[in-house]
Amino acid sequence: MPSLELKGIRNFVLKGVNLKVFDGELLVLLGPTGAGKTTLLNVIAGLLEYEGSVLLDGTPLEGVPTNRRGIGYLFQDLALFPHLDVASNIAYGLKAQGVPPKRVRERVKELLELMKVGHLAHRHPKDLSGGEKQRVALARTI
Repeated sequence: MPSLELKGIRNFVLKGVNLKVFDGELLVLLGPTGAGKTTLLNVIAGLLEYEGSVLLDGTPLEGVPTNRRGIGYLFQDLALFPHLDVASNIAYGLKAQGVPPKRVRERVKELLELMKVGHLAHRHPKDLSGGEKQRVALARTI
C-alpha cells in the first residue's frame, strides 16, 4: 500500500493529479515556475482547498486539520518566528499539536542536539547565519 496517495487532485492550478509514494521512496518534484509543485505540496499539507483524495497510510486526510495530518512542511523562506528564540521556534509545532509540556522540552532538546544547534537555543533568528536558520527550520519541521 502506498504511504502517500493522491487521486484525481484538482484545484485552480492542478488538473487531475494522481500519485503514489511508497514507504522508503524518495520523490523529487521538478518543473518550471508555475507548474504546480508548491501548490501540490500545499494540497498535501492541507493548506489549500482541492477536489479529489489525499491518503496517508491509507487514511483519507479530508477534514483532518493541518496540524493533525502528521506532515512536516519546510517553507522555502524558512518562516522562522523572529520574536521567538531557536528553542521556542522548534517547540512551536509541538505545542500546536497539543504535545505535553514535558515531552515538548525533551523533544526540543533532542532536535537541538540532532541538528547541532544546541548552542543557539536562546538566540533569535536575526542573530543566526543562513545555514543555522536552515537547520533550525528543519528541526522544527521534524
